Amino acid sequence: MSREEKKQTDSLEAKNRAGERKKKNKKKSEENAERELFDKNPSRSYVLRDIWFDGLTSVIDNEEMPERSKRELMFLALSNAILDMVMDILPENLSKVLARNLDDYLAVMVINHEYDVDLLQSFQEEFEKEMGSDFEDDTQFMNALTEFESKWWNQPRRELNGKTPNELIEEVSERYGL
Repeated sequence: MSREEKKQTDSLEAKNRAGERKKKNKKKSEENAERELFDKNPSRSYVLRDIWFDGLTSVIDNEEMPERSKRELMFLALSNAILDMVMDILPENLSKVLARNLDDYLAVMVINHEYDVDLLQSFQEEFEKEMGSDFEDDTQFMNALTEFESKWWNQPRRELNGKTPNELIEEVSERYGL
């Protein structure tokens, strides 16, 4: 092997090692984010219990209503309190983004429940089938996702009685005031 070929081979190997390190660091960063975002939720739930449970339980116990209604009131009060807390701790611009995303996600969950489907799973499976799963970089992935997304959410679907997912999201959002 000539000196020039050796240099090119060494350079290519160095680029490959750098690429592998970058992938490894990205994966580690994603794992750390997942741990920070989700793995602590059981502990956070105990903190919220310690802060809110006794006071809320005493208020609800004093209400004259059927037991099922008390459980529903407890659920609604806790859900509302958690949502308020999350919106309050974020900067306003992020709260607005979260609120829009949450509203859409909740609408999709209602559709899934009412039509016995899993729209997000279907989207993912159909995306991978049509567009593949091996992209050179994030830009190529985002371009493919954007192209597929604009078609998929606006196509009538048999399992949704001929409606598009976006039509149903609008209907559900209107019904619930989201």
